[in-house]
Amino acid sequence: MDVEEFVRRGLRTGEDRPRIEASLADHVRMIKAVDEDYAAAFARAAVDEALLTHDLPGDLFQTGAAGVGMGEFGVGSRGTGDFFAHRQIARIIGKTTADVGVDQMDDAGVVRVGDQYVCCTVDGMHSRLSDFPFLAGFHVTRATLRDVYVMGARPILLFSDIHVADDGD
Repeated sequence: MDVEEFVRRGLRTGEDRPRIEASLADHVRMIKAVDEDYAAAFARAAVDEALLTHDLPGDLFQTGAAGVGMGEFGVGSRGTGDFFAHRQIARIIGKTTADVGVDQMDDAGVVRVGDQYVCCTVDGMHSRLSDFPFLAGFHVTRATLRDVYVMGARPILLFSDIHVADDGD
């Protein structure tokens, strides 16, 4: 469950805070074995967090809608669906000459080209950064560059992979 998006939807539709908190606490208790006080405190914290980023103006905080949600567009973004997609990619590509490739289910690949190696890595962002597209891009860039440097490589390009919730746009 994308807790932040649940709260944001309530805020966008004009629901008042007590109703959003109560509804979220009920949903949390349906999924998790927690008591009412814990669920209520969790819901309050989620609403507090969402309110910090709700309707912030400016290019750093807004993006254009794609017009299609992940549930309509394709595979899931976490857990089983994501691993299924990675296995299918590996199956389609098949065996390669990569030194580190899709069969390792890693977010990096290493291919020998002559007497050198080409290293490529991809990273994604956490949904909690979705209110901050600029920061999300910075995080992904930093994580990707770190992975390349850790492998002893020199970065020459960046590639980012974004995963969103099934109902995300």
